[in-house]
Amino acid sequence: MEKQKNKIFGTKSVFEIILCVILSIYSIALILLFVWAILTSFKTMDGYDIDKLSFPSPFTLKNYSNVINGMVVQVSKNKVMTPVYIETMALNSVLYAGGCALFNTFCTATVAYCTAKYKSKAATFIHNMVIVSLILPIVGSLPATLELAYKLKLVNHLYGMFVLKFSFNNMYYLIFYAFFASMSWGYAESAFIDGASHFTVYFRIMLPLAIKLFLTIFLLFFISFWNDYQTPLLFLKNMPTLALGLFAFMNVNTSEFATPTAKIAAGVVVFVPIFIIFVIFRNKIMGNLTEGGIKE
Repeated sequence: MEKQKNKIFGTKSVFEIILCVILSIYSIALILLFVWAILTSFKTMDGYDIDKLSFPSPFTLKNYSNVINGMVVQVSKNKVMTPVYIETMALNSVLYAGGCALFNTFCTATVAYCTAKYKSKAATFIHNMVIVSLILPIVGSLPATLELAYKLKLVNHLYGMFVLKFSFNNMYYLIFYAFFASMSWGYAESAFIDGASHFTVYFRIMLPLAIKLFLTIFLLFFISFWNDYQTPLLFLKNMPTLALGLFAFMNVNTSEFATPTAKIAAGVVVFVPIFIIFVIFRNKIMGNLTEGGIKE
């Protein structure tokens, strides 16, 4: 009987089996919700009212047409209200999410490398400061950040968002720190003998070795900024993103385009680009993060 159990479960503990079951149920629930949203986005309002769980009959693209025509954000430029349409919001989303993710990831990786490989009181202070800030809840900083951004004229500009997101105070700092701390300093010593500078060692040796980790965290940041509507709402009022457009579209009740099925279609439109990016790059960035490196 014991041998039969081992064949079924292998060497997995009870905790691992329970965790696997819970994660499997959670994953299936997410997949079912996504499939339901896709099917509902092709339903008519009559079909949706009759049965919310049935397949679309008849099949219609009107909901996506409503999204294209109805997802419009009015912005004030030179005291004149100007409409911003979905294609412009999509471009703003790519620039905002991509730029902020790149600056945030690069800053986090660089500071983590410096604190992991260059031991000093300053490095220890920065490392401890990040840990403390992650433990202690920090609330009420948004008004001060907004006031500072206005005084520095960083609002309504993408470069202003890049400056604000050029930070390392996040949980991914610890991941980069652990990665660089476990990396052999022999690479750097060999490069120093050949006359390389510290900048050369970092940009041409250490950072390329961490490229998989860099891209993974860049993708996580990209997804976070892609879904972020609060920051564009406060700091990029003249450059609305898709997330902000979706937020506005979801809160409209008077428009003829904002039907429940159209709102579901709008959510699908915002989600699909992220899903495609993950499907394309999942094999390249989810590999062994430590392969090819000498560990101490």
